[in-house]
Amino acid sequence: MRLPRIVEPLRHRDFRLLWTGQTVSMVGNFVHGVALPFQILALGGGAAELGLWGAIVSASLLVFSLFGGAIVDRVPRRTAVLANDLVNGVVVSAIALLSATSQLRVEHLYLEAAVFGAASSFFYPALNALIPELVPPQVLQAGNALRGSSRQIALLAGPVLGGALVAFAGLPLAFAADAATFFVSFAALALARPPRHEPPAPAPLLRQIRAGLAYTFSVPWLWIFIFAWAVVLLGQLGPLGVALPIFVRDVLGGDARLFGLLLAASGVGEVVAAVTLAQVTVRQLGIAICGFAILGGISIAGIGVIPLVPATFVFMAGFGVQFVGVGILWTTAIQKHVPRELMGRVLSIDAFGGTLLLPIAPVVFAGIVAALGPALAFAIGGVLSLAAGALLLLVPAIRELE
Repeated sequence: MRLPRIVEPLRHRDFRLLWTGQTVSMVGNFVHGVALPFQILALGGGAAELGLWGAIVSASLLVFSLFGGAIVDRVPRRTAVLANDLVNGVVVSAIALLSATSQLRVEHLYLEAAVFGAASSFFYPALNALIPELVPPQVLQAGNALRGSSRQIALLAGPVLGGALVAFAGLPLAFAADAATFFVSFAALALARPPRHEPPAPAPLLRQIRAGLAYTFSVPWLWIFIFAWAVVLLGQLGPLGVALPIFVRDVLGGDARLFGLLLAASGVGEVVAAVTLAQVTVRQLGIAICGFAILGGISIAGIGVIPLVPATFVFMAGFGVQFVGVGILWTTAIQKHVPRELMGRVLSIDAFGGTLLLPIAPVVFAGIVAALGPALAFAIGGVLSLAAGALLLLVPAIRELE
């Protein structure tokens, strides 16, 4: 009996191990995502402190991202992913211990943010470059969709679990649960044995970075989308990172449990998008990516325009559809069209350009929240990201991307 396309990559043992570990780790990430803002609020912080945490993550990612991609192209991708799990597990364990002993200060959380950003600069290029080594080309899009399903499963379980842990067991246990998931992910991938590849010929690191930049800027659809996407992310992740906890508390009258359920609603949208894209072959990748981006802008704006609990659930699901739709199709486009020996560097440049404005996004939207309130922050961010996504359709190279 023929299996549905979305599960075909699970025939491959190493991909199964990667997927299992990443799914568990993602659950922990969303437990952390619920615990963090309420820990900052418990320490007396507010929108400014929430914004600064996000800004530090993004700034750290930017500082290390170009070097991360060049290094990922030099070492086994599996090694880079394992190192990320180990480092993050140790750091979050320390946060859990400090919280449990009432020694935690907001400065410790800022240090955690810096480590998260630096680790991510190696992790995401390594992870996306590793997948083509674990599955054959004919199921690559399905493999990306299934790998993305780790996030969707986590969004359905993690925020709800995180909200329950914060509400009933306390913040230290929530952080400890997240730390444990990193170690589970490390153990799973340690059992994998992906194909060994000959390392590239030795070359100066800066020369390798320049080669990656030269290739990226020689491909119009690649560099135009990367830097336009920075504007989209500014308008979306700015309000989601800073305004959403305050919006839940002050506008919707909720707490950590409602916050977790809203994040889970975006997971429902992500599941719908991932399952759909795993079953179909998208020919016009560029047009489809822009369509998803427009949907995301409408969803973010809608949260602010219709500040009601049922509507917020719907709009969060719409954002989830966009998040996965763009992620799967964009990653597939890079994996199909970029030479494998340059993939780590191009993925790092993608991360660098796409997150270029994220260090200022939390600060900007913290100011908007303080001046105009969280609802208007969502409306402004949504309109900005909608306009950027729509303008990409005017670029012929993007419309023609297959």
